[in-house]
Amino acid sequence: MYSIIKFVLFLFHSGWKILNPNLNPLRNAPLQVKYFATVLLGCFWSLAFCLYTAQFFFIGINMLAHIVLISMIFVTWYTFTYFRKKYPSRNLPPLMRDRYFAPKCYEMTEAEKSFAIKRADLLLKAALI
Repeated sequence: MYSIIKFVLFLFHSGWKILNPNLNPLRNAPLQVKYFATVLLGCFWSLAFCLYTAQFFFIGINMLAHIVLISMIFVTWYTFTYFRKKYPSRNLPPLMRDRYFAPKCYEMTEAEKSFAIKRADLLLKAALI
């Protein structure tokens, strides 16, 4: 029983890493690219599940639906792999965030806050130039 609970928790944590936009491979892509990729994946996953559930009593359609579902898993994997290569991480720690992307400004000292603000100002000036 303990191993089943452990497996369910593993699936929950793995699924959260894919669904959380701050943790999945699309996090470094521009906003419009993230939106397009998410909408495209959502449409294809909806199509896959519609094919899977709509014609449940016909074995041919059921087999085709399984092929579509398995193919969509690979398409999702390929999409995330592509975006991980196309938009690599800049290896900079996020401003005023911890490694789980939660705000850490409440835990920072005044010196750390002022350093983070100065760093943000420099990044903003560099982006505007």
